[in-house]
Order: sequence, then structure tokens, then C-alpha cells
Amino acid sequence: MSQTNAIILRFREVDAERFEKLFEAEILPLWGQFKAQGKFIAASLTPVDDGSEIKKGVKDYILHVEVPSMVEHEEFDSSAPFLTFLAKAKLMQPEEPKIWLGTTRFQV
Repeated sequence: MSQTNAIILRFREVDAERFEKLFEAEILPLWGQFKAQGKFIAASLTPVDDGSEIKKGVKDYILHVEVPSMVEHEEFDSSAPFLTFLAKAKLMQPEEPKIWLGTTRFQV
């Protein structure tokens, strides 16, 4: 069974564009590599337009990644490019992300 990771990232609205450009430059290519190697089944970053926890001055993102197992998840999370990106992104986050991991049960 695969593992699904759902993360809600929260950035200051003034930093949202900078975060997206940083993500596109540093993480999207890494996602492409992991996908090409079969280490990612699917991945997406979605800006939140509406929801139950919208806060003024903050831009939320839904980060969804499906991996074959925890092994690939840990490989990604411990990679040097991701850790470099993470150090930069954390400076723009007013609070810690909300993170959920689970074994995928149903999928179409």
C-alpha cells in the first residue's frame, strides 16, 4: 500500500509569491526526479482559495504527496536540496505546518 501525505502550509501573504517562486525553482525539479524514478506516485501544491480556517494576511497551501512507502518519504525529507529549501521556507511561515500521514486505503 502507498502512503499519502497531506500538509497544510501557511505563509505570510506578503511572502506567498516568493515562496511559490522558490518552490518552483528548488522543489518542483526534485519532485520531477522522484516521479521519474518511481519514488513519487503523485504530488501537488495547491493554493487555498477558501476554507474553514482562512486568516487575513495569510496564504495557505495544500501539499499532497503520495509515495510508495515511508522509505521514499524519508529519502525525500532527508535530501540536501529539500533541507536547503526547508530552511528558507520556514523563515516565511508564521506557524508550523499541519501534517497528516496515512496508508492509502482507496484510490481511483
